[in-house]
Amino acid sequence: MANGLLVGALYGLVALGFALLMGVMKFLNTAHGTFIILGGYLSYWLLELWGIDPFLSLPLVVMAMFLVGIAFYKLALSPLLKLPNIGMRINTSMLITFGSIWVLDNTMTVLWTPDVRSVMTPYTGQTLKLLGVRFSLTGLGGVGVAVLVALALYFILSGTYFGKHIRAATQDAVAASLCGINVQRTYLFSCGIAIALAGVAGMVVVSSYSISSTAGIGWLSSAFVVMVLAGEGNINAIIPAGMVLGLIESAGLLVVGVSYRQAIALIVFIIVLMIKPQGLFAKKEYGS
Repeated sequence: MANGLLVGALYGLVALGFALLMGVMKFLNTAHGTFIILGGYLSYWLLELWGIDPFLSLPLVVMAMFLVGIAFYKLALSPLLKLPNIGMRINTSMLITFGSIWVLDNTMTVLWTPDVRSVMTPYTGQTLKLLGVRFSLTGLGGVGVAVLVALALYFILSGTYFGKHIRAATQDAVAASLCGINVQRTYLFSCGIAIALAGVAGMVVVSSYSISSTAGIGWLSSAFVVMVLAGEGNINAIIPAGMVLGLIESAGLLVVGVSYRQAIALIVFIIVLMIKPQGLFAKKEYGS
């Protein structure tokens, strides 16, 4: 169960950027898992080339992935805002970002080869005993990063003018524009933040797991399940929802084994959609 909490915090971190992009602009970014892997590769590269510890490389990874997100919005997503309804925006964004997976996967394969990569640090494999339970140091570091990032995102959304602009654009982009809010710029920076969050998750992933250029789909499925558990647009519940998924997986693995980890997540996804499609933590308004 302790491992379930660590993994659950990572799941929540993985889903933050995915849920933000879906909640703000109604873009279904199927390339989110691939951006997570890209962030992991950047962290790996910084360690291999300059010896920068993965957790210390976080500011560099965030800045680089934020710029990637800005470019991704300009090239792939901004034209979709002209579509007449949300349904078309979701469907078209799903197709475009799915195509982006092919481009990104092949680019990462050229840069880093298809080989599985992982990072080794002096604390890799070490544990810390708390309340009679041993936790991995990298896992605890991941929990710390997840909590700090979630709190920072909550502060941005709740305590800044930019966060108010995001909430306004989410509820009614036309009305927000009439009130003087630059909706296009709000969307631009929101996409940059969402992809930067994917980079943060990638740094945590590569510090605890191996990665490869085609491994993004597995993390995408986890992000999708967590978003469904939290309820669409309910950013505040993403980390708790990730914890729930981690605990369910941890309990399920005791019964069926590690090979069925993905199956457990998909079963949870289906059950929640059948019983409570609005999500276990759903709220009426985004960011409330």
